[in-house]
Amino acid sequence: MAQVFACEFPDVYWFDVERDVWVMPQPSGQLRMGMTDPAQTRAGKVLHVRAKTGKTVVEGQNLATIESAKWVGPFPAPCEGLVVAVNPIVMTDPNEINRDPYGQGWIVELQPSSDVWRSTLMTGPKAIDAYREKLRAEGLTCMRCVPPSDDLSPESEE
Repeated sequence: MAQVFACEFPDVYWFDVERDVWVMPQPSGQLRMGMTDPAQTRAGKVLHVRAKTGKTVVEGQNLATIESAKWVGPFPAPCEGLVVAVNPIVMTDPNEINRDPYGQGWIVELQPSSDVWRSTLMTGPKAIDAYREKLRAEGLTCMRCVPPSDDLSPESEE
């Protein structure tokens, strides 16, 4: 996994750098999508996610609405297709996006209408270079909104 300014980018994922969306092709041909590490950092603690299946979208259209303590906004589609799944974990615990944006924090799965996304999204070193430039320009360093662990309590053991 590559890191840029403490932001993580899994090597096998595809990225819509402009929209801060990651895409992971599934064996079924569907595309699993979520917010990138920089996107969840900018949003802060995610409080609510609204998304539904059965919605046909074009590139750039809203797949879901994300609400955080400091922001409400769209989760944009990086390509055209049909929303076929919504992550039930994120629907009940939206902060999972902050804790694990590339794993349990995925948001939707889309059945793409074509393979054009392969020519518009970036992966590997090309994506990392684009994010390095973008994050440097924004002055952004990533962090995760993770609840405190019981193991890190201020009490000392004797």
